[in-house]
Amino acid sequence: MESAFFTSASSTYGLIFFGVLAEFLGVPFPSSPLLILAGALSYEGQFDPILILILAVAAAALGDGIWFAVGRTRGATLLKGYCKISLGSEDCVRRTKEFVTRFPALSLVAGKFVPGLSAFVVPLAGLSGMRYPRFLRFDSAGIVLWASSMLGIGYWGGESLNAVTGNLRNSKQALWILAAVLLACFYVIKFWRLKRFGPAKITEEQ
Repeated sequence: MESAFFTSASSTYGLIFFGVLAEFLGVPFPSSPLLILAGALSYEGQFDPILILILAVAAAALGDGIWFAVGRTRGATLLKGYCKISLGSEDCVRRTKEFVTRFPALSLVAGKFVPGLSAFVVPLAGLSGMRYPRFLRFDSAGIVLWASSMLGIGYWGGESLNAVTGNLRNSKQALWILAAVLLACFYVIKFWRLKRFGPAKITEEQ
C-alpha cells in the first residue's frame, strides 16, 4: 500500500513538472488548473505543496529561459514554430507587443496570469533587447507569484469544497469536474480566437 502511494505521488509530481514545462515551452496546455487541483489535493494531505511549488517554478523558469534566449538570438525559424504549436492568434501577439513595449517589466509578472498573453511575453521581451539580469529578476518574481497563487487558490478551495460537500470523495469529484471544464473552456477560446484573428506571427522586426 505504501509502495503504491509513493508510485502515485511520483507520477503526480512528474505530471506537474512536465505539465508546467509544456505550457512554458509553448504547448497549448493550461497548467494553472493543474496547480489548483494539486493545491486542493495538498490540503487533503496527499502531496507536499512546497515540493509542488519548487517543481512548478523550476519548470516554468526552464521554459521561459529557453524562449528568452531564442528571442535574444532572433531565431526566426524557432519563433515561427513556437507560434504554430502554441495555437496563438495574431491579435494575441499584437496586444502582447503593445503591453511589452509600454510595461516591459510588469508584462513579465502580470503576463503569467493572462492566458494568451503569457505565451508571447517572454520571446517578445527577448526580441526587444531586454537585459538578462532584468528579465531574470522580474520573470522569476512573476513565476513564483503565479505558482504560489494557483496553489493557494487550490489549497483553500479544497478546504471550502470539503466543508460544503462534507465528503472527501465528493470534493475530489467536484475538483476533477472543475478542472475538466476549465480545460475545455481554454481550448474553445483558443480555437475561436485563432479562427477570428488568424494564426500568430512573430518576426525579427517585432
